[in-house]
Amino acid sequence: MSQDASHGGDRKGEQGDGGDQPPLAPLRWRVRTLDPATAVRRGGLPAPQQTAYIADRILVQGVPADDKAAVGSVIAELERAAAEHNWAVRLEAGDLADARLLRRAGLDAEALATAEPAFGFGLRVEPAPGRPAGPPDAWDLLEEVGEGLTAVAGEGIVLSLDHVLVAAPYTDPHPYTDPHPYTDPHPYTDPHPYTDPHPYTDPHPAPGLAEYGRAGSGGRSPVTWVGPAPRRRHKDGRTVDRTADGIERPVVAVLDTGTGRHPWLTDDVVVRDPQVLGEPIGTYPRPTNPLQDCEDGGMAIAPLTGGLDPVAGHGTFISGLVHQLCPDAVVLACRLYGGEGFIAEWDLLRSLRRLLVFHLRGLAGHADCYPVDVLSLSIGYRHERPQDAAFDTPFRHLLDTLRRTGVAVVVSAGNDGDPRPLYPAAFAPRLDRAVTPPTPIPPSTLSKDDPPVLTVGALNPDGTTALFSNDGPWVTCRRAGASLVSTFPVTLAGSRTPSTSLVGTDPGERRGTVDPDDFSGGFGVWSGTSFAAPVLAGEIAAVLLRERERIGPRGVAGATVHSRCEETWTAITETTGLEPTS
Repeated sequence: MSQDASHGGDRKGEQGDGGDQPPLAPLRWRVRTLDPATAVRRGGLPAPQQTAYIADRILVQGVPADDKAAVGSVIAELERAAAEHNWAVRLEAGDLADARLLRRAGLDAEALATAEPAFGFGLRVEPAPGRPAGPPDAWDLLEEVGEGLTAVAGEGIVLSLDHVLVAAPYTDPHPYTDPHPYTDPHPYTDPHPYTDPHPYTDPHPAPGLAEYGRAGSGGRSPVTWVGPAPRRRHKDGRTVDRTADGIERPVVAVLDTGTGRHPWLTDDVVVRDPQVLGEPIGTYPRPTNPLQDCEDGGMAIAPLTGGLDPVAGHGTFISGLVHQLCPDAVVLACRLYGGEGFIAEWDLLRSLRRLLVFHLRGLAGHADCYPVDVLSLSIGYRHERPQDAAFDTPFRHLLDTLRRTGVAVVVSAGNDGDPRPLYPAAFAPRLDRAVTPPTPIPPSTLSKDDPPVLTVGALNPDGTTALFSNDGPWVTCRRAGASLVSTFPVTLAGSRTPSTSLVGTDPGERRGTVDPDDFSGGFGVWSGTSFAAPVLAGEIAAVLLRERERIGPRGVAGATVHSRCEETWTAITETTGLEPTS
């Protein structure tokens, strides 16, 4: 495994956090899978569903991290329950850094009031100093505390697990959900193993899914592009977000593995590792081993074996799709996770908070930031209690805040071929897609000032729905997502070799078969709803550009939040058929 597997708060004394922290175990060692058959639960509650979470962290929403008195009350209540297990509870220092970032963002009172509720915090659960203790388990602690915290710390406080989110495109020789139990719909704890029609030697939950992982059937493989590069209609202005004639370029934030080097994806097209007030929006640390850093989430599983990581090239592929559909757009390439393709929810929340600050500063006219038009997310997880109305307040609250300030949030539906809700995809409104245009299923409404989360399933090249694509009333629409062609980092090459390679007859000539994991040509084929989502994101950006061309130039802070939501709705209606209902 590449070193990115240790990401997730593993750094000592994170810059700006105000204190040193002891080094942590790699993130993958801190992950626990919640087993419905054995999980502790409070009486009267149904058994939880399976999920993966960080065992030693709890997320808190409803209390600002810099409110010392309220934070102290929450910690004290959890400490009482944790003491029985010889565990201690402390605040994650990184959340204090983000709270300070918001305070020095230079926002007016209205913008500050909009952002503040989205800034919760994390708590670390660890063995108490000098006392023997079993490994911390956030689930056990949350179930033990139950609803008693409200009486002590006040209404509106929500505690939740720190879920593990996974990116899951189809990668040769196995789809990404195979070797990683976090998204496998049939893990070893399957309550009905004996009737499972697929024996244990079948790593795929349904016949046919494996095909998408093979070269020639949609799996990650190199191809040659012979057509012209996408061309911008507008010349560049003095800033990356403005054209020479003063038109605002659509800004698409891609929180993913980053974007590697490619002739199409120059620095005027892609803003790599964007920052807000000197802090990177993407919290993923750059690998120290240059062999593992192609600016796109890692390059090799290990230096001694050299195979490509499961999602190496993921962010570059997505950026290329956005660029093909809207060449005039600007892509904010924020490094969210590495080549293994998973991230702790806590890290994702920190990046989303920084993106929110960047966006609000842009709306306020600060020269170092600009408003974000579209957010593309290609990750997901299953929640243990989706029937709980407040089941995932931290993540949902941040996405709601971004949407209500004019950002179109586009997410992938997931690749399990499963109707069970996957999140954040299932944050989208339930729709009746049997009618045209699709309409919300009551009690859902679509407010004019509240553009919805848009969830995208995948289509095959012939227009049929891809077998792997998740589906349900929470899937907004479908876009091309199988056997797509897009960009790869020109530095991306794994250890596999052509089946035949020899010296040619001309001086310096080499002859051979196709190298299956050499992407130095810059292009490849891949499949997954991970890529259907940015197709819709690019379409939305193209509509926004057309509308801004019609309106003409406007000032740096020439659009209000209300007008941004109106713009977003115009693009959503044209691309998906959805319309506001209230």
